[in-house]
Amino acid sequence: MSQTIQIKRSTGTGKPTTVSQGELFYAYGDNGTYGKRLAIGHVNGGGNTPEIIGGKHFMDMLDHTAGNLTASSAIITDSNSQINELQIKDQGSLKLLENSGNGTNVISIRAPAAVTSDTTLTLPDGAGSNGQVLTTNGSGALSWTTVGGNLTIAADSGSNDEVAVGTDTLTFEGTANEIETTVSNNKINIGFPSNVTISGNLTVSGTTTTVSSTTINVVDPLLALATTNNSSDAVDIGFYGLYDDSGSQDEYAGFFRDAGDQKWKLFKNLQAAPTTTVNTSGTGYAVATLVAHLEDSSVAITGGSITGITDLAVADGGTGLSAVAKGSILAANTANVLTAVDGGGSTDKFLLYTASSDTVSWTNAVDGGTYS
Repeated sequence: MSQTIQIKRSTGTGKPTTVSQGELFYAYGDNGTYGKRLAIGHVNGGGNTPEIIGGKHFMDMLDHTAGNLTASSAIITDSNSQINELQIKDQGSLKLLENSGNGTNVISIRAPAAVTSDTTLTLPDGAGSNGQVLTTNGSGALSWTTVGGNLTIAADSGSNDEVAVGTDTLTFEGTANEIETTVSNNKINIGFPSNVTISGNLTVSGTTTTVSSTTINVVDPLLALATTNNSSDAVDIGFYGLYDDSGSQDEYAGFFRDAGDQKWKLFKNLQAAPTTTVNTSGTGYAVATLVAHLEDSSVAITGGSITGITDLAVADGGTGLSAVAKGSILAANTANVLTAVDGGGSTDKFLLYTASSDTVSWTNAVDGGTYS
């Protein structure tokens, strides 16, 4: 007749109260210490913790396709000892140990602390060549690339030159008084020296050029202004400066050709800087004073009056006199000199020419002679 062999068992996840040495038991409950596990009594007797030797809990971990990584299951390689993937969580490391005879140092490979998106790095075929490095195409495909070789250097003038990468030194060299270079902290700074000399022409394009020099030396004897004013007469031509004689108001003075009437003018006290024209109606605008000697073959003075000129000589078209009394006449009693002959007094007089002295004078005495 058949025999039935039974072992201790539990419907929960715990163990029986006592398990003798070598005695088997099985817990049918899920999880816990002994759930779905087969255990045997400890070698030292029932009072010691039984040893787990198997059970459905472990068999379920093996119930998947070999070679495929499966969640909450054991890793089972396929017939070729292969697995389709491995996952290392929380920035864990894949450690490659050195030869045990040399020590216990490792080389670890791990992901960065933050990964913005899934990335697959595909290695290239083959081992590459000596000196080559891995480069990426930006999409994760890696390839072997030769670093080094020759770099061709070209410029605006001179012949192209070859620089051997990794062995030659590439020098950035300035020119005296024009460009200077400095190297520091893996950076090359290229700039102007404190004193710059430009041997050729310099063209500056823009709306504003600021020169902060205390002394400006110009070899050119003539300065060209308003050089783009060749199709119209719309801008004033001249120069101006800034001053503040009150300590509280900026003012401008200068000399310019007015495009409105084509006359040259001196101005002062203008409270707004001129732009393309000088605003002759602007706040504070006033005609400035010119101190100079004037010389021309023909000078025309129109409008207004001439003041501040004392005793203009006869040779210059004047009288040589500062004032003329009422009732006087002008007479040249001395060559090239006009005299104011005063006729004032209490008696009537008439002019008398005296031939002996070649003079003209007033008189009220007639002493004879012949009159007709």
